[in-house]
Amino acid sequence: MLRGSQPEYAVHSSLGLQSLCQALGDSPACHILELGPARNENLKFWSRFNPRMHIADLRSSLPLPSSPSEDEEWVGPDWGKLLELPPHQTCDVILAWDLFNYLELPAISSLVQYLVGYCHRGTILFALIFDQKMMPDAISLYDIADESHLRYGILNPQTRSCPRHQPRVLSGMMAGFQARESFRLRNGVIEYLFEYKGEQ
Repeated sequence: MLRGSQPEYAVHSSLGLQSLCQALGDSPACHILELGPARNENLKFWSRFNPRMHIADLRSSLPLPSSPSEDEEWVGPDWGKLLELPPHQTCDVILAWDLFNYLELPAISSLVQYLVGYCHRGTILFALIFDQKMMPDAISLYDIADESHLRYGILNPQTRSCPRHQPRVLSGMMAGFQARESFRLRNGVIEYLFEYKGEQ
């Protein structure tokens, strides 16, 4: 994408976001870990929950090194260095958006294992998984239009093959998390709410 170009936006319903907001309910305060960029619309939306926000935009870290061949040992990314999370804090909500579509399964597993150290029982991770042959070539921007609608910002009109992470395989990468709810949307996206249940 050329520097300074503007993303193309499309608004879609989001049953996952709606369910997440219902789960937060009348919580007096919550700690939100944002794995995407700081977006003014989103910061304004979450302000109703009196949040502590930590922005750890991983887009600049992509692509990560590919998995090695079978006879090589895979060494995961240094998530501590990439995320720079403050110590001794736990998150109530983790916003992964479409990040997992751009990570190989070992990287998803190592990221989740790292994040577990910042979770408590009941932490909810929100992820959008593409379930179609092709997906945007670059990770998208997401602006919250309202409690049940997301504005997708496509940064690059080009597409790439979609890994189509299957539910059973994806769940196997989510150490300590269980799928609380999932919603298959008309635009070929499955929205997941994973809830941390603790070590099994």
